[in-house]
Amino acid sequence: MKLLTLITPFSLLFISLHAAAQCELDTTTELGGVSPTTLNIGQMRIAIDADAPVDTVNPIIRLESNPQQGKISYVNCVPGENYGKSVTELLSTMLSDKMFASNIDGLAIKPKWNNGEAEGSFPSVSVLNEARMNYPSGSFFAIEIYKTKPTLSLTNTAGDLLHPGGIVAYNWVNAAIPSNYAQRLNLGALSIISTPVCQIEGDKMVDFNIVTAGDLGGGVIRPLNFTLNCATDYNTYSASATLSAQEITEDFKAIKVKDSQGNLDRLKIMISDSNGTPMDTNGTSLEKRQNIASNTPVEFNWTATLMPTSTTKFPANGQFTATAEIILQIN
Repeated sequence: MKLLTLITPFSLLFISLHAAAQCELDTTTELGGVSPTTLNIGQMRIAIDADAPVDTVNPIIRLESNPQQGKISYVNCVPGENYGKSVTELLSTMLSDKMFASNIDGLAIKPKWNNGEAEGSFPSVSVLNEARMNYPSGSFFAIEIYKTKPTLSLTNTAGDLLHPGGIVAYNWVNAAIPSNYAQRLNLGALSIISTPVCQIEGDKMVDFNIVTAGDLGGGVIRPLNFTLNCATDYNTYSASATLSAQEITEDFKAIKVKDSQGNLDRLKIMISDSNGTPMDTNGTSLEKRQNIASNTPVEFNWTATLMPTSTTKFPANGQFTATAEIILQIN
């Protein structure tokens, strides 16, 4: 009987795996720095005029964080490794030109980072070409707000939420992961209020022309009409008008008139509102219009009535004058 021996050769392959070197945070050596840092921009209520133009070059406002205190340094970097700037999910919708959507349609947020000499927008990725990487002392984050639509749609005159705040942006080395930050920006809650912008007529002159003693008996009435037109981001606006004068009668019911010789006790002017109701002249009476659509004119149709103050003293011949202020308040 013949025995057959089967010899099976085995070859062993030893593979040695070496991970590529990555930048390491250096806080201990002479050239090292401080630990990764959170920089802050506090909460703020931002004001904008309703007629502010669309502008993606000049921001409505720029907010800057506190500066970096002490450099942050990475060492043992391999040329070709990546570093960069990223945003978190709190700025997830990019619009254009590295601007991000806010909670308000028509307002965009643009985060930036400044190294003390130059400034860049988010996001970005660059390649290391040296073994050490520093984030310098004095570097900082910035947030810029831009208007991207002509009209906003706001509802809360105390402030609509523009952004709830939180960690919104960070710098990184090796990997764009929020927990792998060198610097990060903690943004406080931002809200927005809008100021109505109105077009109003200039000084109004009521010309009584030539008045005789006989005319004064029943009072000489002239129209005192004025109009304003307001643009608002709250869809509608309200307007109130009051009357105030320096030279007024003791009962606050009329404005004293100065005749050509400086007498103030001969004539007076009474003002009535659009409904014919007499207006007090000390700012306590008002006429109010509510829920006026944006960019819709509202007209006040007042009247001025010239009357004698005394039945025994007559005004001097010549010109007479009186002055009052109409105070408009817009909400």
